[in-house]
Amino acid sequence: MKIPSRWELQVFEDDSANAFALPGGKIGVHTGLLRVARTPGQLAAVLGHEVGHVLARHSNERVSQQLGAQLGLLTAGSLIGAISQTGSPDQQLIYQALGVGTQLGLLKFSRLQESEADGIGLELMAQAGFDPRESIELWKNMEHASQGQPPEFLSTHPSHGTRIADLSAGMPEAQQSWKRATSAGRQPRCLPSGVPG
Repeated sequence: MKIPSRWELQVFEDDSANAFALPGGKIGVHTGLLRVARTPGQLAAVLGHEVGHVLARHSNERVSQQLGAQLGLLTAGSLIGAISQTGSPDQQLIYQALGVGTQLGLLKFSRLQESEADGIGLELMAQAGFDPRESIELWKNMEHASQGQPPEFLSTHPSHGTRIADLSAGMPEAQQSWKRATSAGRQPRCLPSGVPG
């Protein structure tokens, strides 16, 4: 896959605090995100995260994981069916447990991808000249704006606290990249990103 050298940004009128990036160099931002990403640096953290998904080829990994999980469930189902042709309640419980276990495994994999994209985004924003500490402020805003989160093990995303801790751990290296970028003249001059709300 060729990594785009230029990215095209499109803003969508949507109240959700969301954004996405596609492999062809397209980025979408929902207007609701601009109520949470209140500074250009915070918006840069989101955009870096979304581009990080593309650079890490997470969409390809997700398709492979889902196909592998489906094949595994079919194989397990065939083996269970060959062992017991009864269709007993125990057999149905085994199928359900396999399904739940597979879903939890896919959720964990998705959380790992989200964490990886956070790390890539942190480095990208720093290299572009944005203060990487803004990424932590973004997740504090997200935590404040969210109406509660499901337990982390049931979510496709790490908890806000986990994200803040992981970004904090990567901060010394990101700040070095930021200092090199600003010394090289990369000092973004952006208008504030907030939308009155």
